[in-house]
Amino acid sequence: MKKIIPDYSKSSFFNDGSSLFCNTLTRHFDFTEYGIFQMKHLNKQSPVTIFISDQVIKIVEEKCEKYIFIENACIKKILHPKTQQLGFRLSKNGQYAEFYGEYIEIWSSLKRYVIQADFLLKYKLGQKIGEGYSSSVYKAYNILNGEKFAVKIVDKYMLSRNDNLEKQYLLNELNILRQINHINLLKLEEIYESEENVYIVTELLEGGNLKNSIFRFRFSEEETIILMQQLYRSLNYLHQMKIFHLNIKFDNIFLRDQQDLTSVCIINFGKAEILKSSITSSKILNHHNSNQLLSFYRKKDIYGISIIILSIFGKKLYQESQMVDELLMKNYDCVSYIEYMNLLPPLQQFFEILFTEKGRSLIDTLTCQDILNLEVFKIKLERRQSKNVQVLQIQTFDQKRQSRFLPRPSQKGHLQLSQLQKNQKLPNINDSSDNKIKQNQSYSPQTENYLSHRLINECKINNYTPRQSILRKLLSPNV
Repeated sequence: MKKIIPDYSKSSFFNDGSSLFCNTLTRHFDFTEYGIFQMKHLNKQSPVTIFISDQVIKIVEEKCEKYIFIENACIKKILHPKTQQLGFRLSKNGQYAEFYGEYIEIWSSLKRYVIQADFLLKYKLGQKIGEGYSSSVYKAYNILNGEKFAVKIVDKYMLSRNDNLEKQYLLNELNILRQINHINLLKLEEIYESEENVYIVTELLEGGNLKNSIFRFRFSEEETIILMQQLYRSLNYLHQMKIFHLNIKFDNIFLRDQQDLTSVCIINFGKAEILKSSITSSKILNHHNSNQLLSFYRKKDIYGISIIILSIFGKKLYQESQMVDELLMKNYDCVSYIEYMNLLPPLQQFFEILFTEKGRSLIDTLTCQDILNLEVFKIKLERRQSKNVQVLQIQTFDQKRQSRFLPRPSQKGHLQLSQLQKNQKLPNINDSSDNKIKQNQSYSPQTENYLSHRLINECKINNYTPRQSILRKLLSPNV
């Protein structure tokens, strides 16, 4: 009996009703060839050459070529019933096509865009690390190699209850995560779907929330400037792609390593906006033209990052969204103390441009690249020495801090090291006639020779006395 492969694309949460194939493209794509495959479609099998470019597959047959937009298409690994050759099946809205051949390389290019169905066959869930209105975040482990990831499990029923707003946030976030590729932005791995849930697999940011590390560890001004640089570089990358986060706050900034500020990572792109060259409407300011809207979004993101930096240097937490609104209206009363922060002059200049009247005329045209060109980022910055190259005695006392940022030597550390050295000292030799040992301490190598000589003589005299008892007697302060 022929085995029927179930097709879930028609009932998929991501089904937008579009067809699997299209014959023309509305814009230019640069394709890369991935080889020859056997395509099976509508009970007809024929050899085709496959080309891929971002979210499009080009299929070249003998007489024609077709295209498949793979974003949110359902995919499944399959086995040819006759030749037992491995392949994959792409489907959309109930229409499907099967491709057999060397698919491993092509799979890595497709997995960020397509929807898979066998999450529990590849991953094992660990502890819960976060929770939201319609989703929960867990640690997940790849069953084959044990590699750790984060998986956001979204309840499809809860999404449908909120007038599709949460659904739009989810689709918007996936759309942006598929486009971005930056060291300081969250990396998407793959997406799965079951009857009840959507599983979004991303990298695991084990350092936790930036806010926890900032107020737990002591970072110098130089280290915090490095953090500023990383954040503005990632924001500049987004803005060059016309992507605006619009929800930057402490809750959406994490670390891969809780003591390495260069590992900072921006997450949560659900409320982000992508501005195309032609703007017909907007969720926020549909009465402004594109340049004004661009300026508004850019300022909102820049202020979001800048308030986080201000919180770190000022050691004070703010109502972030409320403060951003105040600054967008050029109300600087809430940060009137900036001029008295007593920081390095280039750093003081940075805060004055962002948060005082001095920057009123600049802020409307200020870009992340302009900020990165400020003097504060030209200061010669040196990271703390790596812990791996420290003296072994010091490494014994502080095993927790294993990042490239080494804490400043503490008084407790010095006392521990001093005590270790004292404990390793041997008693001094008394040169008096009674050959008694004083309790004051010395590094003299003669001490070991003296003890060894006395131990040998005592053992010869007291043949039946245990050696351990003789040694304890010699080391006694009353000897």
